[in-house]
Amino acid sequence: MRVALWGPLPPPAGGITRWMRNYLDAAAAAGIEADVIDTSPRAASSDPTSRLRPARVVRAGEALAALHRLLARRRPDVVHLCTTLFWATARDGPAVELCRRAGVPAVLHLRLSPQIIAWHRALPWPARQAVRAVLGRATAVITLSEELRCYVQALVPGGRVLRIANPVDTDVFHPAAAPRSPGQPLRVLFAGLVTPQKGVLELARAVLAVGGLTLALAGPRDAGGAAGPSRRLDEALAELERQGRLSLLGEVPEGAMPAVYRDADVFCLPSHGEGLPNALLEAMASGLPCVVTPVGAVPEVIQGEGGRVALLVAPRDEDALRGALRSLRDDPSLRAQLGEAARRRAVRRYASRTIMAEYAALYAQLAAADASRPEPRDEHHGCAGP
Repeated sequence: MRVALWGPLPPPAGGITRWMRNYLDAAAAAGIEADVIDTSPRAASSDPTSRLRPARVVRAGEALAALHRLLARRRPDVVHLCTTLFWATARDGPAVELCRRAGVPAVLHLRLSPQIIAWHRALPWPARQAVRAVLGRATAVITLSEELRCYVQALVPGGRVLRIANPVDTDVFHPAAAPRSPGQPLRVLFAGLVTPQKGVLELARAVLAVGGLTLALAGPRDAGGAAGPSRRLDEALAELERQGRLSLLGEVPEGAMPAVYRDADVFCLPSHGEGLPNALLEAMASGLPCVVTPVGAVPEVIQGEGGRVALLVAPRDEDALRGALRSLRDDPSLRAQLGEAARRRAVRRYASRTIMAEYAALYAQLAAADASRPEPRDEHHGCAGP
């Protein structure tokens, strides 16, 4: 199966670039030959916000030209376009149209969840209709959460809209061979952009308030956050560092991340908003007990069959976060139970071979290469509409 994969490669780092690497690493085993069209901005124009900048206009033009050449030179079976929408809709809409004119199925893969819904609802009516048109022209739309799947399905009632999760390499990300030595403080790990929007302020304060814990932050610091929350985060981290309870790991190379998970006791992602965080899947595959917020696709990810897979706390609820961390500190059996359940869930449902098979099944149907292939697994129920 020949697939033109449209999306960003590093730099910069981020959830979508991580997904791109995971996809490319697992593609050959799934019978997929991928040609990449890199939509990433140059490093000099990269920033943590999704704003339209002149450099991004240039990169969009380069990507569209590359797609046009690929469609003309070596017609792929499917084009898989990763997008967050927002400003990129003006780039991805023409990409979908190029595919339509070439007679090649276009899969539009939406990489955020509640953020897209809030953004779309706030648009003026003409802009909402333009986004609806782009979604409707895609041959299929993939979402990460059931909430967004239902929302998009209501926008394009006759369209093909599926929820397919992110993959995780459960061979690379696995539990430590032996538990850490007893009597040491529990190491709480956060992996991602270090910013108040990811709940790191509440996490730092919760760790400060609960003895017997240390905090490890694996990820770059967001330099563009609001002044007030960023200042309070700096203060909390400075106090943890003064107490010798903070490890600032910075931006960890991908190859080193499995060892970072295996060196932790608890994973915590108290984010205010997510799509489907790769870090959560990696932590689950690593057998870590997790504390998370019910945002984006997170509730769907941690629905285990036969027990809890993680502890849920409300976004911005520092008291609940303290209580969850205290429970895990005081109950080794709870940590073991949650870690084992998380590992089972990751292996059964989110292993790379499983998710890549779902992509491949979808491609085969869209390309009419094998009408007998089964439907990709789509764990959704009825939708109430947006």
